Amino acid sequence: MDYLKALVEEIHSVVVATVDETGHPHTAVMDMMWEDGKTVYLLTADFKPLYKRMKEDGRVAVTGMTQGAGTMDCESFSLTGQVEWISKEHLGELLEANPYMYDIYPTEEGRSHLQVFRFKEAVGDYYDLTQLPLYQARFEIEV
Repeated sequence: MDYLKALVEEIHSVVVATVDETGHPHTAVMDMMWEDGKTVYLLTADFKPLYKRMKEDGRVAVTGMTQGAGTMDCESFSLTGQVEWISKEHLGELLEANPYMYDIYPTEEGRSHLQVFRFKEAVGDYYDLTQLPLYQARFEIEV
């Protein structure tokens, strides 16, 4: 299974956890925007507190699950590791893969605030509850 592709295309929206400068946890919903076969890419605006936490600390955990009729009809992912800020690198690919971003940020000025992050290193866990016994797999990202 291509875990990165499934995370971006099947899960897409995840809960992301970060910590602030005092060590307090924060969560937000964020989209897994793109993958290149080696890592996954995230996008946020530079005026958001999430951007500051990701850029300054970089420790991130994400969790998401597929839609299903119930718990036993779902697959889930957790990914924990370190992200790195890569400025505008790959921004075109992320926007092309996610054209709804033009609705959220309709102006060039608005899109100028978008900043790209990618997982530099992470450990991921995949759980498939659609089959019994439960299928689990672990994967790693290292760029």
